[in-house]
Amino acid sequence: MNDEGKWYVIYTKTGDEMKVKRFIDLLFNNFNKKVVKTLIPKRIIMERKGKQRIKKIKYLFPGYVFIKTGMCYDIYYKITKLPYLIKFLKDESEPAEVKEDEIRIILALTNDSDLIGFSTGIKIGGRIKIIDGPLKGYEGLIEKIDKRKGRVKVRLNVSGNANLVDLGLHIIEDISSENVDSLSDVS
Repeated sequence: MNDEGKWYVIYTKTGDEMKVKRFIDLLFNNFNKKVVKTLIPKRIIMERKGKQRIKKIKYLFPGYVFIKTGMCYDIYYKITKLPYLIKFLKDESEPAEVKEDEIRIILALTNDSDLIGFSTGIKIGGRIKIIDGPLKGYEGLIEKIDKRKGRVKVRLNVSGNANLVDLGLHIIEDISSENVDSLSDVS
């Protein structure tokens, strides 16, 4: 699909977003010709299950499917007849276009995919790796965080001795988080 077309929003029953996306892809996007581009923004969150924390994928806008197309009556009519679709979000009698600045934010968050990356913050006891400076490559544990000053105290093992080192937040990388490979299904 070329960059022509506007973004619109389809409202569907929560949980049926992917079904609507599949129907649109089957109906319009055949033979390497994309007439309608679909976007269902999702995010990765941490949930507690008993004492465990697991990563799950959740819809950012439950019940909404964003589509980009050069809207005409034929496309509008075919989409409104799809199963699981409730309605187009409308502006008076026509489908409402998503404002350019609003969709730009969503597209920036999703990086041209449907999934918004997982943001991890550093915390006391977390493992970090130094990514710049004379201690580059060393790993340690965070002992203290001063967010106001942008500094952390890190316990490093250097030559068999545990040393407390004061570092800037900008030269460390969190390595204590798990992989995103073992994600649960979208809910």
